Amino acid sequence: MSDSADIQALKESVALSCRILAATGCVREITGHVSMRVPDSDMFLVRCRPPHDPGVQFTIADDIHIVDLESTNTDLPGGYALPGEWPIHTEIYRKRPDVGAVVHGHPRSSLLVGILGLPLTPTIGAYDPGAMELAVRGVPIYERAVLIDRPERGGELAAAMDDKDVCLLRGHGVVAVGATLQEATVRAIKLETLADLTLSTYAIPGAEPAVLTQADAEDVFGFVNSRKAALTYAEWTWDYYRHSLGSAADVSVRL
Repeated sequence: MSDSADIQALKESVALSCRILAATGCVREITGHVSMRVPDSDMFLVRCRPPHDPGVQFTIADDIHIVDLESTNTDLPGGYALPGEWPIHTEIYRKRPDVGAVVHGHPRSSLLVGILGLPLTPTIGAYDPGAMELAVRGVPIYERAVLIDRPERGGELAAAMDDKDVCLLRGHGVVAVGATLQEATVRAIKLETLADLTLSTYAIPGAEPAVLTQADAEDVFGFVNSRKAALTYAEWTWDYYRHSLGSAADVSVRL
């Protein structure tokens, strides 16, 4: 895909992902970033930091730049800079050809669940199949609370994540991936949903959360992964959040 109009539309989608993630608490202040593969190419679009960054919530399409896995800040125009943790993205893309988009954020409930060592188990089913699916597949943990600012650390993270769709970075944040930008964005939101429910449940004195039976978990998991339901679920959920933004969905202006 090389048509400038198509690239512009993709830039707008990445910027919109940033605003959706900010509205849902998955990114905060000036921290967090989103990237996606440009279809049928070896290039990527990534949210870069402007010379004065007002925060991820105020991302505009002009903040999204096209790069490859070897790009550096010197390749960017206008004083823009790649995310300090760009190796999160590069090393996952190198390891996972199935990944079309990567989200990194610092949501509060996921942070607290990691600090407290609470288990993200499938205690819900049809209430939120997307969140349940993540729990059924398992949420791996990257144990270091350091910045992922060099390729070797990005490689460690990618290894810890393996073939899963999300990863908890203890004392740091989360990473979510997907075949599409919509999938990666919604998975980050659903991981935070799962973490928030877990945190709330364990806050009840004497609570002993009941894990779903295998039959119920398999039933809901099978539905989510049948007839392209997961992709449709992501697209419709994305549209819900896009509409919820109202005028803030216009990524041509800073707000």
